[in-house]
Amino acid sequence: MTGQYTQTVEVVVDGKAKATQWIGIAAILLSLGFIILAAFVNWYLMFGFAAFLLIGIIQIHRYNLVTREYIYSFSDTRLVVAKKDVVNRTRRVLAVLFKDVISFAPLEGLSEDGDIVCCKNISDMGVYALDFKAGEEVCRLLFAPDEYMTELIKHRLENVSDEEKE
Repeated sequence: MTGQYTQTVEVVVDGKAKATQWIGIAAILLSLGFIILAAFVNWYLMFGFAAFLLIGIIQIHRYNLVTREYIYSFSDTRLVVAKKDVVNRTRRVLAVLFKDVISFAPLEGLSEDGDIVCCKNISDMGVYALDFKAGEEVCRLLFAPDEYMTELIKHRLENVSDEEKE
């Protein structure tokens, strides 16, 4: 078994997210038309320019936050989950110490409101639930590790339980 292992899971950017980007671009172009109208017709049309520009910027920003892939990094002490968005910014979602893990098993049933979902689709085969302590509360991570990472996590959790018994 290895001490370091990293896995990436790609997420398909759906048409709804792509439509958000195009709506933003169209709103910004429309706002430029309001500048021309405001110069020749009425200066109050600058409020229309500001509104469409703001709508366009917000829509493009929402598209830029869409997750493109999840990165699971295993080490001897923790599991780190990060996500990469469509502009290749990587942000860490969470880091779980193995000593804080309560259970690790395939997902059975449905997800709950407080679950941290870090996979393509929770109804896919191979989605696991990792319950862990975060302070006083118990959180649940739903993610889709490959077979090798699954074995690494199981092996590490067995070692953690053996260390606690000693």
